[in-house]
Amino acid sequence: MTDSRTVVITGIGIVGPTGNGHEALWSSLMEHRSGIRRLEGAEYDALPARHAAPIEDFDLTPYMDKRAARRMGRFAQFAIVAARLAVADAGLDDISGPRTGITIHTGAGGIPEGDDEVIKHLEKPERTGPLYVPLVSGNMAAANAAIQFGVTGPVTAGVGACAAGTIAVAEGFHTLQRGDADIMLAGASDAALTPYLMSSLANAGALSTAEGDPSTLSRPFDSNRTGFIPAEGAAMLVLETLEHAEARGARIYATLAGAGLSCDAFHVTAPDPNGAGAELAIRAALSKSGLAPNEIGAVVAHGTGTQLNDASEAGAVGRILGTGSDCPPVTAPKAVLGHGLGAAGAFSAAIGALIAHHGVVPPVMNLDNPDPACDINLVQGAPATLDQPGVMINAFGFGGQNAVLILKRG
Repeated sequence: MTDSRTVVITGIGIVGPTGNGHEALWSSLMEHRSGIRRLEGAEYDALPARHAAPIEDFDLTPYMDKRAARRMGRFAQFAIVAARLAVADAGLDDISGPRTGITIHTGAGGIPEGDDEVIKHLEKPERTGPLYVPLVSGNMAAANAAIQFGVTGPVTAGVGACAAGTIAVAEGFHTLQRGDADIMLAGASDAALTPYLMSSLANAGALSTAEGDPSTLSRPFDSNRTGFIPAEGAAMLVLETLEHAEARGARIYATLAGAGLSCDAFHVTAPDPNGAGAELAIRAALSKSGLAPNEIGAVVAHGTGTQLNDASEAGAVGRILGTGSDCPPVTAPKAVLGHGLGAAGAFSAAIGALIAHHGVVPPVMNLDNPDPACDINLVQGAPATLDQPGVMINAFGFGGQNAVLILKRG
């Protein structure tokens, strides 16, 4: 089978810091309703960074029984709920069998559960419980989803740092193009707001240690940005071949037209300052999509709010799509949602599909003083209109992993 099969997005499922479901995600971006909070509790008192975007009041009971939930890490629980929401949104009842596949990636997997188990049994490791591995392993979101849905087709998992979610969508796309499935559940989940991980990221200079109104602290592309705000959550997409979607009369959010992957091969945490690796991924995605740079009508930026990442991304985007007003409208959702770590790219893919569906580009929150060094067309104030068919989604992770998707409207 060649890669000629057209792939479309028919369902979106979100478990996020601004609410569950894609409606809550979209309204929070359009209304600038932030999910960022100051973390309270003794375990956070001495941390260099105290702000995050957590999932509050998470209720599993409508989606799975408590016994099954106890055998899953929090990241896997998020993924199952997001997957159920995506399947329902796609209007699908039964996706079991060998012609459906699942790919769910992560950045950190079950780090909180692993931390808890080690601390609990620090002096007596022989008492470590039998669920330690199933709670911690990064493949368990995908494995549990397969069990929940009865999916016996290709089921995969991966770890790709902050590009994990976008890599997962790319993998789902390629699986469908190869003819290995008719439906793919693709996305990512992370739940790693532990004191240890947050301290490590803060001590590495990645997190914002600024104080003040939590909703103002994530500032992608702003001159006063101070680092990213970590978040948790899951985003899942239902991908289908166009033939399969049309045969059942499915609503289509967007066509997934191209994907490009690359590596900076530069540093374990810092991006290549010139954005050369990001540029390779952007050019590869464009080439696969069949769209020219002037047919891109919007960019969902990775936009972490760190000095170097934003500048390197802006440089790569500007060299390919144009600078200033010649660049298509650029949005940066981490100002509202925080940085979902491995899930961030899946959130951005969902946002890209919603941009294509609604025909508008949400404005960037907290963009009070755009950095002149980031000379791209950032959306300020009011939403921008999507006046070209293409939507680009960027995700770049530690280790220099880069993943870019191109969606097409309609």
